[in-house]
Amino acid sequence: MAKVYDSIILGAGWSGAVAARELARAGRSVLVLEARDRVGGRASTWTNKRGDKIDIGCSWIHGYNEGNPTRGIAGELGVTSHLPKAAENVIYGPDGALPADKAASLRGQLGAAQAAFKTPFPAPAPSASLASALFGAGSPLLAADAELAAGLARTLEVPLGLKLEKASLRWAGWEGATNFSGSDAAPEGGYEALVVAVVKQAEDAGAQVRLDAPATEVKDAGDSVSVTAGGETYTARTVLSTIPLGTLKAAPKGLFSPPLPERYAATVAGTHVGVLEKLLLGYPSAWWPRAAEVGGYTFLPTRDAASLGPNATLREVFDASTIITANFAGPSLPNPAPILLSYLSETPARAALAHSEADVAAAFHEFLVDRLRADGAPQPSETALTTWLTDPLSRGATTTPSIVSDNGERSPLDFKELSRPLWDGRLGFAGEHTEIENRGSVAGAVISGQREAARVDRLLAKLDAQ
Repeated sequence: MAKVYDSIILGAGWSGAVAARELARAGRSVLVLEARDRVGGRASTWTNKRGDKIDIGCSWIHGYNEGNPTRGIAGELGVTSHLPKAAENVIYGPDGALPADKAASLRGQLGAAQAAFKTPFPAPAPSASLASALFGAGSPLLAADAELAAGLARTLEVPLGLKLEKASLRWAGWEGATNFSGSDAAPEGGYEALVVAVVKQAEDAGAQVRLDAPATEVKDAGDSVSVTAGGETYTARTVLSTIPLGTLKAAPKGLFSPPLPERYAATVAGTHVGVLEKLLLGYPSAWWPRAAEVGGYTFLPTRDAASLGPNATLREVFDASTIITANFAGPSLPNPAPILLSYLSETPARAALAHSEADVAAAFHEFLVDRLRADGAPQPSETALTTWLTDPLSRGATTTPSIVSDNGERSPLDFKELSRPLWDGRLGFAGEHTEIENRGSVAGAVISGQREAARVDRLLAKLDAQ
């Protein structure tokens, strides 16, 4: 007779790993089915030839000193986390590096503009966007150097994962102090190894893990649930989906049987997944200016994005974008390396993914040499470009804040709706997209895994008592 598990968990990313560990430690029989050939999900760490490890998915323990539960997990595992030293970020305008006083003034203008739209009251119309507040009449960004200030404001599109024109003004800053922020720390060895260690803890407690096992059917059988994955069918009393929202949005209609309720499906369709890719260029040596002193560079646009046509070259797209580049040769990290990591927001990311990694790296190297005015710079010796948007097992970075809507149908309650269990509690959902207070973060994924493990354990206890 086939084994009936207490719970089957779909996905071995942060939320699935944590949920599996907690349930297994509670004495529950757990089977984890992971579609990839590795655990970690969107926790992925790139290693170069000399052994430097750089996270190309989730990359920081945000709110390290402000209560992020991931710090506790790292501590339990004996993983050291490094708080980077403070280092200057140099802003480059069309005419080169901005003087320190002008850069400080621009940052002050942006800070004042952001303060003005934190949970605004009275609430603006549902169709109002962050762009309307930042670039509209009365914005501090219009005080002076408006073009430069507007370019700097586009740096917000990196953590948001979407255009300012699509981000809802009504719900801007809604999470407030409940969302972990402040100090950031990098786990030694990378995030992927940390998730691997959590999965190992789950296995040590009795959980079983199957890789290369994408779920093709999740079926409610009344008092149990069956899951078909990797050509095999498994049975459990409960199932927990940690499938990323982007993949859930693209899932075939027959994945869940019966289909997800109309209200839940509508929320899945309406909640937005962000676009953010990372481009790494590794060099034989650090050739960029003040490499040992600064933490990174912010490149403001040198051309109007509205001028980009459908056949724009990569270089033209880079020139029309605001791009943040982190300097791994600087003083911020304990082991400097001649590597530049650039964050590509929606427009440059989509353009990059339409080309080969080699072409993207070549075009961006040329862009860097021109903007940093460093003729004779060596060619990169190693490159990496993420493909989270086109990866069928992610279909994007993380969920974004609530987006603009005509009738107010989009709000932070979408994330609450996505956390609601179905099938009398037998089907649950976890992942950063299910956390109303901490969406879009590792903390959200971890908390959701803890939340669902506790809920499933209570449900199983109730069923056991009947």
